[in-house]
Amino acid sequence: MIHTMFFAADFELFTSRYQGDEEWNGSRLAVRRRLQTLGNEVCAEYATLGVALDRRESLHHPHHTNGKRVRRQRTMIFRDKKSRKKLQSFLGKDLGKDLNSARNNVHMQICIDDKQCWWGIRIDESAWYDLNVLIKRAEEDFSRDEIVAAAKLAQNFDFELNGGGARPLSEMTQRDWRDIAGGVSPGENAVEIVHRMQSSEAIALGEDLAATITQELLSLLEFFKLCSWTLDSPNGATA
Repeated sequence: MIHTMFFAADFELFTSRYQGDEEWNGSRLAVRRRLQTLGNEVCAEYATLGVALDRRESLHHPHHTNGKRVRRQRTMIFRDKKSRKKLQSFLGKDLGKDLNSARNNVHMQICIDDKQCWWGIRIDESAWYDLNVLIKRAEEDFSRDEIVAAAKLAQNFDFELNGGGARPLSEMTQRDWRDIAGGVSPGENAVEIVHRMQSSEAIALGEDLAATITQELLSLLEFFKLCSWTLDSPNGATA
């Protein structure tokens, strides 16, 4: 159980002054452990609903993979190993290994940087199998209805395409999704379903922030399933 999720000093860790300073690795590790604990809670809640997930955290110390600067930290929650293996068996060894990376899967994430924390679903360009499934669903009337219904369950989230153009997810219409299906190409675009909260508000929530994040991520259950590629999903056998 997490009591207070983030403190003012946590956000300060990601200002330019401290991003590359290894003396603050211990403080960033404490943030990482809180993110890990919350990620585990989300995984456990989803498991009770029949969805098995794994989680993985970003690095908390300067490293060549983050340009020797820790600009933000996050936990990523994505399809579990068993589910990945099914898809990997279909894709073959060379393509299948890409699914071992969290960012190559549709994933939920909980993040913090110097100005805000945010949480929701992210589909990177490299997770094109998953975005392809969402686009295929958006092409058909009956499955667009499913997307609209799932989106209405998820209040407080925005839809963002390639990091911009935020609009309320729950207010998006059949026409909106039809337009997305006609203009978004998997492999070339990133989609994010996100709730962004400024640091001052997150700090003020104190003990309630972790519960807020967990409950809001649970409200994304149906939407998450609709954009998760399986061998039974639209175009799954040819994705």
